[in-house]
Amino acid sequence: MKMFYFTDPMCSWCYGFSPVVKKLKENYPGIDLEIISGGFSPGSKQVVDNEYRAFLEYHWHNVHARSGQYFDHSMKFVSENFCYDTEPSSRALTVAQQLLPGQEFELLSLMQKSFYAEGKDITDGLVLATLAEEMGIEKNTFLESFKSEEMKLKTQQGFQFSRQLGVQGFPTLLTLEGGKVKVISPGFQSYERIKTVVDDWISNIIAPGLNNGQLCTENSCGC
Repeated sequence: MKMFYFTDPMCSWCYGFSPVVKKLKENYPGIDLEIISGGFSPGSKQVVDNEYRAFLEYHWHNVHARSGQYFDHSMKFVSENFCYDTEPSSRALTVAQQLLPGQEFELLSLMQKSFYAEGKDITDGLVLATLAEEMGIEKNTFLESFKSEEMKLKTQQGFQFSRQLGVQGFPTLLTLEGGKVKVISPGFQSYERIKTVVDDWISNIIAPGLNNGQLCTENSCGC
């Protein structure tokens, strides 16, 4: 069973959604969850001036209220060189998928915590390399891959895939079966609401396969 999770390390609602995804992964190990950086604001030149800080504050308070996730409102990552460019952190996630397959969600969570709770600048390649090192990726190995044209291209392909499937916001959970998109979660949802949709999706996949051409009623079986 395949499911796609479109996210962005610098999307605050994705940070709020992270515990939900973690619980989903733990409770549904049979789901093959592929994490894709959808591209919230790659290449952005947006600086964090007073107006944009107020914008972030407003959304961070909303995310905290619904998810309980902690935010460091001092925003220590802000500097005269900082722009809200989400491409570098998205590319770091792409690198992790290549060098540390199966653990990209852990790096995503680490980047989110570092940015939102600790105020680290995850647009900085050296900061990202240090976080990758915590995950077991040698720093120079990470940087070599991070700076490569191959990883830049793969990251862009993730952005393009997001647009092709009509993803309009993050986070988004969806499935793709027979060329048809089924949205599991358009944006932040509680685990309880997600569970209901996932259970229904799974039952619709499994039930037809159980029949095998046989017909069973409440009191008899036939063919």
